[in-house]
Amino acid sequence: MSPAPHIAAKRPFVSGESLVLIGPGGVGKSTLGREIARQSGWPMIDLDLTFCDRIQDITAYIAVHGYDAYRAANLGLAKDLLASIAQPTIFVTSSGFMAAPPDSDDYRGALALVRSGYSITLLPSLDLAEATDIVVARQLTRGFGFERDSEAAKFQRRFPMYRPLGDMLVVSTAPAEETAAAVLSRLLSD
Repeated sequence: MSPAPHIAAKRPFVSGESLVLIGPGGVGKSTLGREIARQSGWPMIDLDLTFCDRIQDITAYIAVHGYDAYRAANLGLAKDLLASIAQPTIFVTSSGFMAAPPDSDDYRGALALVRSGYSITLLPSLDLAEATDIVVARQLTRGFGFERDSEAAKFQRRFPMYRPLGDMLVVSTAPAEETAAAVLSRLLSD
């Protein structure tokens, strides 16, 4: 049995804001986003899926154009999508959305988009070793040919980037239904 989700809010949610889910790959952003959407009735946009639908498969795009071009195209798509939102929406960012150097225009642009809504950082644990084990185990089952050592290194680089970000920090390995209910309860009670 998983412990109850830990939720810490830095500021109260304002009715009408969209939710922007952020965090490293494998933490459950898409799964939680779908469940919050189901429970709230709000629409959901998954940036990775939309990139694949509108532009190209991410792996293929990176292979042809490089990672920097992918980040630029991804950020441009996110900007267009967030600008088109007419009602509260759950917006799930990609795993490396906030992974650019903090002094770069890329990072500042991504941060501005994250701050355009109510941002929720999702992590499975606050303990780096435990969080790494959980995420790497998840990533290795996704069928993308990930390798344990490179996934562990990537997560460990991104963990300290994401941990301080967000208007709300959600730490959970509980089922998505339970985590979504706890998030919505906290949002609507503030």
